[in-house]
Amino acid sequence: MELYIEQTLQQGIAAHKEGKIHDAERFYRAILECQPTHADANHNLGLLTSSVNKVDVALPMFKIALEADPKNERFWFSYIDALIKEKQFDNASHVLERAKSQVLNREKLGVLELQLDSITMARGINFEAPSQQNINRLLEYYKNGRYGDAKHLAVSITEQFPQHQFSWKVLGALLIQTGEISDALKANQIAVALDPQDAEARSNLGVTLKELGRVDDSVEHLKQAIELNPVNLKARISLDTVTSSIVPSWHFSMMHDEVRNNAYFDAIKLAVGDGECVLDIGAGSGLLSLMAAASGAKKVIACETSRTIAQTTKAIIESNGYEKAISVVNKHSTDLIVGKDLPQRADVIISEILSSEFVGEGVRTTILDANKRLLKKGGTMIPQSGTIRIALIDNSQEIFEKTSVADVHGFDLSKFNSISQSKFTPYLADKPVLLSNSEDAFKINLYDSSEVVGEEKVIKLKANKGGLCVGLIQWIWVHLYKQIEYENKPGENNSHWRTPVYLFDEPVAVQAGDVIEVKAILTNDYVWFCQVIDTK
Repeated sequence: MELYIEQTLQQGIAAHKEGKIHDAERFYRAILECQPTHADANHNLGLLTSSVNKVDVALPMFKIALEADPKNERFWFSYIDALIKEKQFDNASHVLERAKSQVLNREKLGVLELQLDSITMARGINFEAPSQQNINRLLEYYKNGRYGDAKHLAVSITEQFPQHQFSWKVLGALLIQTGEISDALKANQIAVALDPQDAEARSNLGVTLKELGRVDDSVEHLKQAIELNPVNLKARISLDTVTSSIVPSWHFSMMHDEVRNNAYFDAIKLAVGDGECVLDIGAGSGLLSLMAAASGAKKVIACETSRTIAQTTKAIIESNGYEKAISVVNKHSTDLIVGKDLPQRADVIISEILSSEFVGEGVRTTILDANKRLLKKGGTMIPQSGTIRIALIDNSQEIFEKTSVADVHGFDLSKFNSISQSKFTPYLADKPVLLSNSEDAFKINLYDSSEVVGEEKVIKLKANKGGLCVGLIQWIWVHLYKQIEYENKPGENNSHWRTPVYLFDEPVAVQAGDVIEVKAILTNDYVWFCQVIDTK
């Protein structure tokens, strides 16, 4: 029976997505004949019924779905929204208060609460709109940059006519311009609550959330603004800015890094056995979680901090047919709770939160916490350890062009080098010439359960050939599991991890046998190298 219900539900969902309303309704009702309190069938049938303006009929369906599964946030939102549409405002307020103890998406709850507050205010005021003259004055002030006058007039109008959505929208846009972002948030939330279909108001809200650093919430509203108005250029530009901060472009080179992928997959296949519980920290696209599930893991927890990425990861896992084996948890791993987010301590923990310097993405504190709280005794960590390696580097045309400047079109621009950084992370097309053997600057054991401490040392790099040493180049070696290792030694594989170059203050002419001393510093979350200068 359970298999029949699940198959029928999927058929209903597919028909619903394709707009085949009658077919979808038939599938949902077939489920309810067998199981009248089935949560998803009631909820989906309620959505379908609401879409044809029969919200009163949908209300009891939403209520049944919520009672069957009170932890499902979508059920709360659908029920509250339906109560508001049916003008059952007191019931809606009561349900909304109950929802606060169950729902994590505070933004959506906040919008519904503002909507209810606006309606409550409206029940005791007249609905006369401000004069067209005042609206024209408001727009004139705004367009001419008279922001002080525009703000004063907009505040006056919204106080007198709190249901006038256009005035709230103008006030929200104005406050963005003047940098009063907290006030802009409130104004734009009210504008959206008063008219959820206003693309410009929703775009303004998305921009405001972006400025406040609430990037996942911002993406949600900007996408909705574009759906409402596909030619909304401001929303598209803002969305591109936000998504580039959430998903930097290196994600794509990482997903295409065949050598890295092969190494991880080989390690996962060796480490994961049937019935193993696996935790993937920093799941990203879900690739490593999919590898673990395909390798026989009974349960995989894909942990991802970004809500936007986590939602996409879930969709990727479902599209690949692994939704029963993999659960996506939208939390930082340090917030995971064993027994709630994880059924038990993990047998295997997989992570790929390494930067080009190995450290730099909180890997040491994150893995330390995972060792102490999330990994079972005797469990496996992938990767297990790593080494930060360095070598002296010879000058070359490519290195020079990517790290400094001299004559350009007959003009001497070399003084620009005096304000340049000393560390560069270029993609090098040519294999660089190393002037020394590699040295292990720092070794990091990811099973170490002691507190993270800093380390400083002086490393002597001995030149094995002559050349003009401009500095040193750094890369990483990673021990994944057993015999599986990975190294992105410069020029030897097309790794998505770059190989940072640390320039000396001045190039040094070296001969074979010469020694250059380098100060090496490792802190909790960064590494640094510089030449030791003899000041005697």
